[in-house]
Amino acid sequence: MSNEAMPEMYITVARAVRVRVPVGLCRFFASVKEIHDEAEAKEFIEAVSKELADANHHAWAYRIGFGDQSISRSSDAGEPVNTAGPPMLQAIEGRELTNVVVVGTRYFGGVKLGVGGLIRAYRDTAVAGLEAAGIRKEIIMIPIIVHNVDYAYLGDVLREVESCRGSIDTLDYGEQVAIMASVRPSDVAALRNRVTDITRGQGELEVLQ
Repeated sequence: MSNEAMPEMYITVARAVRVRVPVGLCRFFASVKEIHDEAEAKEFIEAVSKELADANHHAWAYRIGFGDQSISRSSDAGEPVNTAGPPMLQAIEGRELTNVVVVGTRYFGGVKLGVGGLIRAYRDTAVAGLEAAGIRKEIIMIPIIVHNVDYAYLGDVLREVESCRGSIDTLDYGEQVAIMASVRPSDVAALRNRVTDITRGQGELEVLQ
């Protein structure tokens, strides 16, 4: 996905929560947290599994990223196929959330719920957890560095970054200045052109990965 095609913002959960959801004689817990990569998601899933180690199942689902670069994963964790992880993932995607992980923990109550019952229970567990966590809209900013800025042009370049809704992170002073900043993806192209104009072609804007 090009920088210009990235969305301006995304929706994620506002807080980490754990809620209990009774389903018949079974006990379900939804553990929800904001995450930013798969390593964080796996760490959270492992932590929940250890904290509630006496439970029968720890199914999970998470979604990370945006658009065609988003990653969606789920696991039934020993439950019948597609009865636990996928229903929870549908709850996440149905709310257009990203950068979020949900772990659905089940304590067996002695009565089997059946395939349909499990699907409803895990979906309802995820929904309850996501509702308790609330939502937060986050503006997407990407890191950039502007190389080779002559001191004579520094003030103008800094003002241009700020006028493009960017924030200045750090300045590296040497024979010339390197500017580390964060900007919205849709502003990168225009800012690159302005930096080229201001610095007479000397400055170079690089998007950091």
